[in-house]
Amino acid sequence: MDYWTGIVQRIFYRIRFEPELSPKLAARIATALLVEPIEYLTAADEYRSLADGLRRRAPLPTPVQMRQPEDELRHFLAQVVENMDSMRPWPTIPYTPLPADYLSEFGNARPIARLALTVNQVEGRLARGFNRDSEDGPFLLLRMSSGTIVGFFSPYWNGSDDVIVYAADPALDPGEVIRELTDTGRVKLGRIFQLDEPGIQPSATRYETTPILPTFQGEHLPGNSAWDGKQVQYLNDTARQAFRLHSYDGLLHDHKGELFDTTAAQTLWTPQGGRAIFIMDHDGYFYSAPFHILGEFHHSSLSAGAPVAGAGEIQAAAGQVLLVSDQSSHYRPTRKYTHQVVGSLRRQGISIDDSQIEYHSAE
Repeated sequence: MDYWTGIVQRIFYRIRFEPELSPKLAARIATALLVEPIEYLTAADEYRSLADGLRRRAPLPTPVQMRQPEDELRHFLAQVVENMDSMRPWPTIPYTPLPADYLSEFGNARPIARLALTVNQVEGRLARGFNRDSEDGPFLLLRMSSGTIVGFFSPYWNGSDDVIVYAADPALDPGEVIRELTDTGRVKLGRIFQLDEPGIQPSATRYETTPILPTFQGEHLPGNSAWDGKQVQYLNDTARQAFRLHSYDGLLHDHKGELFDTTAAQTLWTPQGGRAIFIMDHDGYFYSAPFHILGEFHHSSLSAGAPVAGAGEIQAAAGQVLLVSDQSSHYRPTRKYTHQVVGSLRRQGISIDDSQIEYHSAE
């Protein structure tokens, strides 16, 4: 296929305000074409189209008005081609954008990771634009250098600006896909989080749960008898995501991608600070808050009063878990629930030994 017109027009657009068409500028344009090919093209597509267009003296596109005469423009394009030739072997491009036609490849795709970045931030880091023509929201499809096809879609959840990453092939190891993305140097480890068991729906119970104690039922309602006129805040699904913890590379991260740290946190049982409250839900997802306010914000706030698979205090520094306790008046989990919590953390690669578990509830 002939891409001459589109490539030349893009080059002219980039150089239209340059004072002169120097050899240095030609080298810069050649490098840009090799390092960041235009849209869905490869470096070979660009080189072949330019060389062939010059050979057959294809007409120069006119939408971009250039000050230089045609012969000078053709000479400059020839210099670009010569520079591309001299740079062989060409660098391996870590990813190539794919057109919207490739959405059909995602018929059986599964979500593998969350990017704690907005669409604009992802565009800036990857130097590739999202397709914004879809009614379902913007998306970007890439073929990685390994051949893996991945898709970036937004929003991650209602009310969020985060981006979700899908692998077109559901059999691929999510960890390998994430490693390939981070190896590009454009996506940082602290911004991408592998989704926990992405093939399992949230409605599928994975862990045994224990209910809130009867004393606290209805504590979020006006006129409740639990807190002497106060109402405990219960978070909905959207608000809860701001308290979600994610594991990657053996460390815990908060919803912003920062390393989880409880140094400045405080609970009612640890007023001197250093610990946060947490719950684990029936899917093994962790939620934690750095504050704990009597009659206003408790473990039940994170769960919206639903049963939990674990609850207590957690202490962490720079993503490393230092302590987990079962301290929760609302749930008073027995040891088997705390063992579930520790087991889930370990399965996610988080290091925690038995000496870092603190028990308070009765067996």
